[in-house]
Amino acid sequence: MIHTKILFATDGRETYGDIAGYLRQHGFTDIVIATNGDEVLKHLHDSTPDFAILDVDLPVLDGFQLCRIMKSAACRNGNNVPVVLLSETHQNCFASQLARSAGAYGILHAPVAKEDLLHLIYHKIYPEKPIAVKTSTFQYPAKALVAANDADAVRILGNVVSAEGYDILAIHERKEVVHILGEERPQLVFLSFDMATSNESEMLKQIKNTLPDAVVVVIADRGSEAMVIHVMKMGADDYIVKPFDEITASDICKNAAKKYHMNCLEKYLNEAALQAPALIEGMVDGVVVMDTQGKIAFINRAGKEMLGYLDVRKDNDGSVVGFNNIEFKEICNELFAKKQRYLSCEIRTKENEEKYFVVVASPVPGVAGEKAEVIIVLREVTREYQLQHQVVKTERLFAVSNLIAGAAHELNNPLAGIQLCADLVFNEPSVSEKAKKYLNRIQKETDQIQSVIKSLLTLTGNYTLSKGPINPNDILEEIIEQKANQFEYANITIFKFLDEKLPAVFVDKNQIRRVFTDLLENACASMGEVKTEKCLTIRTEEQRDKVRIVISDTGPGIPKEYLTRIFEPFFTAKNIKHSKGTGLGLSIAHSIIHQHNGRIYAESELGLGATFVIELPVN
Repeated sequence: MIHTKILFATDGRETYGDIAGYLRQHGFTDIVIATNGDEVLKHLHDSTPDFAILDVDLPVLDGFQLCRIMKSAACRNGNNVPVVLLSETHQNCFASQLARSAGAYGILHAPVAKEDLLHLIYHKIYPEKPIAVKTSTFQYPAKALVAANDADAVRILGNVVSAEGYDILAIHERKEVVHILGEERPQLVFLSFDMATSNESEMLKQIKNTLPDAVVVVIADRGSEAMVIHVMKMGADDYIVKPFDEITASDICKNAAKKYHMNCLEKYLNEAALQAPALIEGMVDGVVVMDTQGKIAFINRAGKEMLGYLDVRKDNDGSVVGFNNIEFKEICNELFAKKQRYLSCEIRTKENEEKYFVVVASPVPGVAGEKAEVIIVLREVTREYQLQHQVVKTERLFAVSNLIAGAAHELNNPLAGIQLCADLVFNEPSVSEKAKKYLNRIQKETDQIQSVIKSLLTLTGNYTLSKGPINPNDILEEIIEQKANQFEYANITIFKFLDEKLPAVFVDKNQIRRVFTDLLENACASMGEVKTEKCLTIRTEEQRDKVRIVISDTGPGIPKEYLTRIFEPFFTAKNIKHSKGTGLGLSIAHSIIHQHNGRIYAESELGLGATFVIELPVN
């Protein structure tokens, strides 16, 4: 058993296999497991491991960051700990350079050969002990191809390149070069002048097509410098003139390696530069970048759409002065003068439709003389506000409903007593006609109070439904027949389009009758002062699994801003002349239809009448 403490950190055990189990089988029993960067730092704070294996793709802090922290003065328990990094995503020589710069002892790429890892641990901690397992190549996976016939050139380059951590691939036949390029994919290619200038398949062009990031160094003879210029134009990155020594070859090799890393970095940055605008353009949040003068430097599609809803104020030169109640100068003052990390505020707009936005402004400090900028993120939160309002509204209605139910039951008892006493007095022979007149008034008022109480109880749902199969056409026909004289007196023409094949619905007949009656009476009342033709249209139809009842009038209509509020309790549009009553009728209708698992809504435009639609499920 080996008394060595190993810190193993990864959140991708499926990727790397059971490394911990493999190490335990070979005597390393003291293994501490971590799954993110915070856990690694916590373990390092508590104790010092003898060896650390860190996944490059760890969450919170990645392996590169953790390695730098361990090798810094901030981590006393990690300075002398050998670190091996594991990588699934970084598969090129650039990752090797990052690992070295971070202070790692080595880097292994998925799929990891566990023998290589074991060899690294033994080599670093127990160099005097021989290892019993056979190891594969665990060097950084960087390769250099040397294609030349000159044995001395191959030997010198081989020694120099090997010292830099590259595997050497030596070839003497130009026909093999293209094949090796595809198989081994080297990062550096040293190519003899005769192979580079051969017309056979344009060697340099093939190399660049196969490996765009590879660096090609041409090995030229002394005296052929003028021809080298032609080779450089063909695509070579550098050249070295024979005979050369190891110092010269080392400088060329280092420059070539740097250029390769720069090629990789440039490719990465170019890809990032292409991806970043596409990602920002595809965001649902609006992104606006402005300089401190308010001039827009960048805006994505969502930002353009959202600014269309805001009251954006601009100067003569097009720079933004502010929007709605926000002044851009105040934003800059908070971010740059007062050094705020960010500024957040909310905007409510009611131009065409009510919308809510959250605005977050953050500073972008200037670098190397560049002007500072402000990035503004706009997020529409209308839906969230509506849901929050609905929750508050539901809670209020629930509280009011309990209050109303209790008050209604308490009021019913004294009202019944008043009505009983009034009846007893009214039936007394000695009561005068004048007294009877006042008693009748008492009876009517108490009946009105009881009617309001019943409406309130209906609104709060404090009643039991007596459901049965009912055809809505039958209820509508009964109501129309009962109110025929009222319609004729008001000069209202009735148009009926009742579906003869309308299926029955399972409802409480009395409650649904009440809803239909209230809607028809409201329609008649709305057309009371209309000078044009008064028409009341009643339509029934079946749509899939529901029955629709549509009641339309030719009255003055309902303003759009009221359509979402007319079903609220006690809401009355006082500025509409035909609006009367306590404002409970539509609220009660909404409550009844809702308890039948149905839906009621209104459609209207001023001057074009109103339409109320009821949808009831077919059971």
